[in-house]
Amino acid sequence: MTETEPQPAVIYCRVSTTKQVKEGHGLESQESRCRAHAESSRYHVEAVFPDDISGGVDFMKRPGMLALLSYLDAQPEKSYVVIFDDLKRFARDTRFHLDLRDAFR
Repeated sequence: MTETEPQPAVIYCRVSTTKQVKEGHGLESQESRCRAHAESSRYHVEAVFPDDISGGVDFMKRPGMLALLSYLDAQPEKSYVVIFDDLKRFARDTRFHLDLRDAFR
């Protein structure tokens, strides 16, 4: 990557309740905010990984998260920025958060 090339990025969006959708935190609104952030930070979004599964589920059982990790694993030579709308969309539980950070490494 050169200075003129934007940093590659992926977006992860997750909802676990219909209440989140009603309050403007649905998958589409999360993706929109993430894309706005990517644009303002000069990141190039290559892929979006959505999940609509309860936060209490192990992240390794979330289809979107598994797809995201597989995508990153398939391209070990590239360095990605992972964008998510809110820390709670990534992982609410501290242990899940730390485990996910390890998985991204």
